[in-house]
Amino acid sequence: MVLLNAAAVLAAVSVPGASLVEQLSAAVARCAEAVDSAAARATLDRWVTASRSVYAGA
Repeated sequence: MVLLNAAAVLAAVSVPGASLVEQLSAAVARCAEAVDSAAARATLDRWVTASRSVYAGA
């Protein structure tokens, strides 16, 4: 479910031209690669760090 939700966001902001099925298929593959390679985790860690620093400065 996580991959499908993330893929839907990517498909929604992708450049038009491909069908929705093609966009979602490509986006699911891209999201799966991000999860498998730990890139998604690294991005989440950066967001957590950034949000904590903003909160600490408030």
